[in-house]
Amino acid sequence: MSKNCPIFLTLQLIAHKWSVRILRNLLHAEKNTLRFGQLRKGLDGITQRELTKHLREFEKAGIVERTVYAEVPPRVEYRLTKIGHSLLKPVEEISVWAEKNAASVQRKRQEFALKDARKPRRSNGDARIELQ
Repeated sequence: MSKNCPIFLTLQLIAHKWSVRILRNLLHAEKNTLRFGQLRKGLDGITQRELTKHLREFEKAGIVERTVYAEVPPRVEYRLTKIGHSLLKPVEEISVWAEKNAASVQRKRQEFALKDARKPRRSNGDARIELQ
């Protein structure tokens, strides 16, 4: 798939563990606008650096608009653009799918890991087989 492919470009924006959660928080915020601190509080575990990185990518892509108010302390708000609003349906569908299937996916991952751990392994390219 080419790096200029629309699907590749879209997934590059939203296929990260924080992306959908950030967008979902903005989509459900009053007037689809949140201050940086509000966004961060709504995303338990995200670092300031990680949130900033994602918001900049969304801003570059025209999904989020950043407004800085000349106040002390400075106030920065993030608002979805028209194109950002168009992500409502796909983001909601991904969220619903995740909530519906997360337990099953996790269970399957654990089953696979147990099965994979029992497989014989070759050691250093030798014909000898080690069990792990």
